[in-house]
Amino acid sequence: MLGRKKRNDLELIEAIKSGDRNALIQLYKDNFMSIRTYVINNSGTNDDAEDILQDATIVVWEKVKNSEFVLQSKLSTYVFAICKNLWLKRLKKNSRMSVIDDSFSENLTEDSQPFMNQNHQIVMKMMDTLGEKCRDILHLFYFESLDMASIAKQLNYNNADTVKAKKHQCFKQLQAEFLLQYKKSDFLGN
Repeated sequence: MLGRKKRNDLELIEAIKSGDRNALIQLYKDNFMSIRTYVINNSGTNDDAEDILQDATIVVWEKVKNSEFVLQSKLSTYVFAICKNLWLKRLKKNSRMSVIDDSFSENLTEDSQPFMNQNHQIVMKMMDTLGEKCRDILHLFYFESLDMASIAKQLNYNNADTVKAKKHQCFKQLQAEFLLQYKKSDFLGN
């Protein structure tokens, strides 16, 4: 790429569609530092970041090759979202492999049921502070255990990715509201 002009998003997508390997190299290089920072800040290593970005580059290449592909954000945002999802899946998979400490669930007795009900009531009260769409998404995901595609269909969203992004925003909003009203010690004791 020495002496070559750096391509903008549309040029890069067209180059990927035409099979230009240099476009994939640019895509990788353009996004490596932000992905590296994200992965390292979330329990990963430099090697993990390289693996995730390589996987994401393949995903982007496959998506762009699809004639129906339309980029609806900056390419770097799209790549970051893919990397983030891949990394979270890997973390989740790795945590499933570790030994689960189930001592908490063993200690749940009938005496603890009022505590659990109180927490549920608090969460429901906090959800009432959200807009209707956020309440619906969070309720369907957390309480009815629906997947993103099912929620998208039920609530008339374009696709599961749109619902996933909206759920993330809603959860952050709920978390912020919760932190305004409560402290950790309200639930953990002194």
